[in-house]
Amino acid sequence: MSIELTTVLLFCGLIFLLAMGVPVVFALGGISVLITFLLDGTNGLYIIATTTYRQITDPGLITIPLFLLMGNFLIHSGISDRLFKALNVWLAGIRGGLAIVSVGVCVALAMCGGFGPGILTMGLIAVPAMLKMNYNKSLALGSVMAGGVLGEIIPPSIIMIIFAYISRISIGKIFFGGAIPGFITASLYIIYITVRCHLQPELAPRAEGEITWKTRLTSLKDIILPSLLIVLVLGSIFLGIATPTEAAGVGAFGSFLVCTIYGRMNFKVITDSCLETMKISGMALWILVTATLFGVVYTSAGAQDMVMELVENLSVNRWVVLLAMQFILLIFGMFMDDYAVLTICAPIFIPVAVYLGFDPTWFAIVFILNMQVAYLTPPFGWALILMKGVAPPEIHTKNIWQSVPPFVAIQLLVLLLTMLFPQLALWLPGKML
Repeated sequence: MSIELTTVLLFCGLIFLLAMGVPVVFALGGISVLITFLLDGTNGLYIIATTTYRQITDPGLITIPLFLLMGNFLIHSGISDRLFKALNVWLAGIRGGLAIVSVGVCVALAMCGGFGPGILTMGLIAVPAMLKMNYNKSLALGSVMAGGVLGEIIPPSIIMIIFAYISRISIGKIFFGGAIPGFITASLYIIYITVRCHLQPELAPRAEGEITWKTRLTSLKDIILPSLLIVLVLGSIFLGIATPTEAAGVGAFGSFLVCTIYGRMNFKVITDSCLETMKISGMALWILVTATLFGVVYTSAGAQDMVMELVENLSVNRWVVLLAMQFILLIFGMFMDDYAVLTICAPIFIPVAVYLGFDPTWFAIVFILNMQVAYLTPPFGWALILMKGVAPPEIHTKNIWQSVPPFVAIQLLVLLLTMLFPQLALWLPGKML
């Protein structure tokens, strides 16, 4: 079977299965097994077992459940409520303060537990609070959703870990490569909220009442422990004291202690945290296994040579190829979840980017920034779906969709800046010990 026919069968089959609603894991695994059988018959199926065994026995993958467990313990410790109240005390009296606080809490939760907790918890806490104060619906919803998806690019991010294993790039480098673009994105969100609320005061009424400095200083006690834990975990990776796996173990144990100190630890918290960790870990690890299998099957069929030959024959500037890849990612991201896009595109795009002379760590960050956009773009934006699930009854799908364009524009701006100024993604990794 020719590589051209293999390519058509592999990708058209995968897209067809995904369009039919087949879960990513079964779509990737099923089409990979089928193509392997068609190429090499039953003798070739050993690659399924060996690839699966190699992936699930990789000790580095324990990073995923440990970081998830860290995040789950911290969420059950009540960190969301504590951070929201503490930051709200400091920003009381500032127009749009609750929206800014929502972004700040989402950044903190991203550094604790990755994508998801920010939208879910702030959707339950901040959105009702803002609507009660007569905030504009689009501003309230957009700030929470945009802040929540920062968990894609701010470490420790699960998609970063999966990307690192698919591309064989250092997890630590990808972690810190995303830090500056992630904080720039959060800062631009805050600037946008502040400026817009200044120009249109009716969007965010100012909170009444005076807050004393004693109250502000007292509120700091609620953010000290989580902050120390985040600095300990990420700092140990940055300074070379611990590997990401070791740091994740410290983070999981530290979050257990934080939950205990706050008096929230009990048997239900332990079981709920472990079950949630197992569910998400199982999804992520099986996606990683089948994604690796998909890449192995396609590469063994001769894809690498075909793609490289195609790129070599293109008489265009390498930046045109890069922009074309980004456009493909944006379109795919509108209709598929980020894991599906990652597993389909990363094995093909990474060798092309390296061949064209782009730094693989920088390309990884650009890729993940693009996936962050996918979370906010309808019709298949995960952030939109999550928000619909937790928003108050008066919030309709139309309200949710209308709230995202300004924040998507900011994300695209940061994506463009990172492409034009690679040091935004490469400076911190270059300082790691």
